[in-house]
Amino acid sequence: MEKNLEIEISKTNRGKEQIILNRKYKFNLSSKRKDNSKNINNQILEYDDSHNHLENKFGAAKSIVKNKIKDEISKSSIPFNVNIKRTYDEISQGMGLICPGYNSIKSQVTRSRRKQLPPDITTFDEIPNESKYYKTKRDENFMIFKNNDLIVFQSPFQAELFSKNKHIFADGTFYIAPIFSYQQTTYEILFEEIKKNSSKYNSIEITPKIFHCDFEKAVSNAAQKVFINANIKYCIWHFKRALEIKKKNYVVINKIKSECQEHNYVQFLEFLEYFKKTYLINFETENWNYYDNFEHITNNVSETFNKYLKKLFAKKPTFFQLLSELQKEESKYYIDYERRTAGILRNKKQKKLIRTEEIKALVKYYKNMEILL
Repeated sequence: MEKNLEIEISKTNRGKEQIILNRKYKFNLSSKRKDNSKNINNQILEYDDSHNHLENKFGAAKSIVKNKIKDEISKSSIPFNVNIKRTYDEISQGMGLICPGYNSIKSQVTRSRRKQLPPDITTFDEIPNESKYYKTKRDENFMIFKNNDLIVFQSPFQAELFSKNKHIFADGTFYIAPIFSYQQTTYEILFEEIKKNSSKYNSIEITPKIFHCDFEKAVSNAAQKVFINANIKYCIWHFKRALEIKKKNYVVINKIKSECQEHNYVQFLEFLEYFKKTYLINFETENWNYYDNFEHITNNVSETFNKYLKKLFAKKPTFFQLLSELQKEESKYYIDYERRTAGILRNKKQKKLIRTEEIKALVKYYKNMEILL
């Protein structure tokens, strides 16, 4: 053997212990010799496999990397949280040039992690009543409600924010969520449980002053029923988009500028009739975002966050993948909020808020002047 002997102990793909010398020679502590006789004293036996070329230095190094990463995955209580690439980078620093490329071990290690993940949820009945994912990173209750077709998550930190804030934004994303019933009764239960949980943690009756959503009557009706004193504000962006889509159906946008022909006139009347029935009759003008409002006229806050969540996944996530990411996001926002309230981070929107207050003061001034006229 060589003088400067470098010994590493790892596991084979089947979980058996093995010894690697100088990142080149591989041995295992097999219970049997090649002639099938028992190896009672755990004598070191040279492991020779001509098919896998394990005597090759690169092959041995590749095996070391795979098994070290698999070992990290097996130690983690939440396999989702193991960053395979980061673990590989840490190992490769100590191995130098002999370390195999990441792509050469990526697929095998990913399969190993997948085997340790909980089984995917395909129906609502399969969702467990208890799980380590139902707690926050701070070991607080995260899952607050579950029935046959709805499961609700809200941490104490989120409940506190919900109770304190003037504006509440509601919007859904179908990309990351399992499919279940979206009827008005479901929304009512959702809002009621969030309200109940927020009151439990803060001893405050939750009555948000302004509730922002798109033009989905099931959502706004449920919000008005649960949050009795809330002022519903519909998103102006969704309103304008609906008008644009409907306008194209009547093909008047280009012709109306040149001349008012008879068929264009009729189509425009049909468009106005649609506008009247859909918005003037079904929705009160006080619920329009431009009505006495200068802070939020769209639902972009929740739309932007949903877009951010979609980017976290290359494809529609499994149930537990989604919960794992929600855990991390909740923890990240909790830390960010604590740092902001402590003055460590500045609020980037401060200038915008000051400008908004100036505009509101100006509008109030002119309203007072109108009274005096």
